[in-house]
Amino acid sequence: MTQHAFKPLLLDLLSQAQDRQNAFFQQLPSAELEIIGEPDYWSAKDHVAHLTFWRRRLVARVQAILHGETPPPSGDFERINTIVFTENRYRTWPDILAESDQVYAELITLTERLTEEDLTAFNRFDWIGQGLPLYLLYMGSCYEHTQIHLGYYLTERHNAQRAREIHEEWTGSVINREEAPDALKGNLLYNLACFYATHSYMEEARATLQQGVALDPQNEEFARTDPDLAGLYSR
Repeated sequence: MTQHAFKPLLLDLLSQAQDRQNAFFQQLPSAELEIIGEPDYWSAKDHVAHLTFWRRRLVARVQAILHGETPPPSGDFERINTIVFTENRYRTWPDILAESDQVYAELITLTERLTEEDLTAFNRFDWIGQGLPLYLLYMGSCYEHTQIHLGYYLTERHNAQRAREIHEEWTGSVINREEAPDALKGNLLYNLACFYATHSYMEEARATLQQGVALDPQNEEFARTDPDLAGLYSR
């Protein structure tokens, strides 16, 4: 079997995430991009500022790796998210978009300096839980995180069908790539199953979870205690 280099795929997926994020929000009416959000109902600006903050956190982690240092712990996510929302709430859309693009460019530049082993080896960095490879942290902080927030935005505005389409499209962009590792495909399918289950698409959730577990069997045990999938095991 041919062994594909992973870094080109990761860089491509990062580019897709940023381009799709920008295209999604910029097709909204201009007035919608200047709405001031509420703590329980985020605006377009709030979602992009949030995504940018966590991408910047990943930038800091990659910088630490390149300097042979251990990154600081992530901290209390809920508390941090509240602070990020408050600090960015009244900024303008052009300012928030410009920062998003800047952080993305920084991340790409740094990622190009990492080795294949840095990205794909299990147990390479002891600060990553369960010995998981760095690329899963990338995907969680960038690709999947963006997908999830676009889904949140749509679902809160009563467009669950389009949210579903985005989750399916983004997952398909990975699982249809031959060079994508099985662990990555399994992880994306697992998260798609969670989306289905939390939106009452139970048959789709069950079938997708089976596909994901077949690719990454370690997810099977975790699924049984995942509250997002509780509906699959309560029948």
